[in-house]
Amino acid sequence: MTQGRSKRDRLLEGEDPGSLRPQDTRHWISVYREMIAFKEDLLERVTTDLMRVSAAAKTDLNDDIKLIDSQLKRYRRRLNYWVERQLELEEIAVDARTRTVTYRDSAVTLTKREFQILAMLMSRPEKYFSAQQLLVEAWHDDRLPEESLRTYISRVRKKLKELDAGAQVVNKSRKGYALIFKVHPA
Repeated sequence: MTQGRSKRDRLLEGEDPGSLRPQDTRHWISVYREMIAFKEDLLERVTTDLMRVSAAAKTDLNDDIKLIDSQLKRYRRRLNYWVERQLELEEIAVDARTRTVTYRDSAVTLTKREFQILAMLMSRPEKYFSAQQLLVEAWHDDRLPEESLRTYISRVRKKLKELDAGAQVVNKSRKGYALIFKVHPA
């Protein structure tokens, strides 16, 4: 840990926020995503145990919950940093107000639904989401037909292709949809 850096901002061994390599950002996004998944699972188990233990043990578990929660917040901040850094290194800018995505000198404007899908996928690049997850997390409506989602995914793909930014929405059977960045030469 660098002297002068607070606990809140400490980095993992090998983590270099100044890296100029997009593959480094992808690596740290993956690392923090895994750490978040582990801590969320741990938090759920500890919270469940809280209901089945004695009053004395509840105090200890409450302390554990506070610690895990603070770690989760830090990991989410670091994940957000790396996602933003990846977009910066990939030279992709997103304007939520105008729903415009810019890559170098090109720009595309998305509809509200298209933007919601892309924003969801961009928030966690290279993570796969099922159609159901996208309906709930991007559109907050699981009653919409998956066919509508596929139509909007197709439109997002077309607009990303127009940008030629090296990002594409891919679909893998039984995994779902993900925003994938092609690897640029070092």
